[in-house]
Amino acid sequence: MPDYSKCVIYTIRTGEGLYVGSTCNFNQRKYTHKYSLNNETYHAYNIKLYRTIRENDGAWDMQPHSEYPCNSKIEMNIEEERVRQELKADLNSFSCYSKLKGADYQKEYYLKNKNK
Repeated sequence: MPDYSKCVIYTIRTGEGLYVGSTCNFNQRKYTHKYSLNNETYHAYNIKLYRTIRENDGAWDMQPHSEYPCNSKIEMNIEEERVRQELKADLNSFSCYSKLKGADYQKEYYLKNKNK
């Protein structure tokens, strides 16, 4: 289980483009981005971020934006979305908030409302 007390909001810059992400393990996430960028068989190979990096001769820079200790993936994703909108990131393929839908959202809702 991730340690959300170690959450980091990060940015990736390539050319004029900006991507915002979040993770509890910055080094592992950086490795995963590198793997996704160069592995044609990986399902994320053709998303906007990686296509743009390749169009910019493979030049990209991933840096921590801010530390964000929190209690859950939902809190982390809400902060990621806030930062994405604030910085007007243009390389995210979808809203960070959409990650909240589905099982994680239902689980979080249940835990907060189980007494009702």
